[in-house]
Amino acid sequence: MSIDTQSIVTSVKKYPILVICGVVGIVLLITLYMRSDLMAVQKAELDKYSAESSRHRANIANSAQLQDQLDFLIQANNAVRDRALSTGGLAQNLQYFYRLEADAGVKYLDIRPGSTRAASTSVGKPAAAAATYVPLNYIINVQGDFVQIISYLRSLEQGAYFCRINSAMASGSGSIITVNLNLDLLGVP
Repeated sequence: MSIDTQSIVTSVKKYPILVICGVVGIVLLITLYMRSDLMAVQKAELDKYSAESSRHRANIANSAQLQDQLDFLIQANNAVRDRALSTGGLAQNLQYFYRLEADAGVKYLDIRPGSTRAASTSVGKPAAAAATYVPLNYIINVQGDFVQIISYLRSLEQGAYFCRINSAMASGSGSIITVNLNLDLLGVP
């Protein structure tokens, strides 16, 4: 049985819809075969856009309280700034320690500013951004009885300014105790 052109043409004329569907099916199979290697790339792109979309959705949901959170952070930062000493006011800073001395009833043997450490800067950040708060180091030798020393340390801890005691050494003979402190107070430039 041989197939000639005339029988093909008559078959096409007799069943045009079937022939068109067959040609479209073959074209679709060829297209599917040619584009099957792009499925992994398209799947990765879809995952990327889905992740970005969910991130945007989360940002939109979280932005509802953004102004309230910003106001709270500004208020908290101002409260911290109010509890920080000025780096330029050495006399006022020492006055704080003298008030603590009078309140606790201790006696200073020595009080002096310690070494100032330069604020570390991160790569790519300007020095002004890294130096928002700086530690003000003080070396203090204080003398008193046990109750006075504890009262003094509690006043430092719960005082008007943020304080971190770096090192402390106590020595004493009898009822008199001498404490050598190396401490940092929070300061603003």
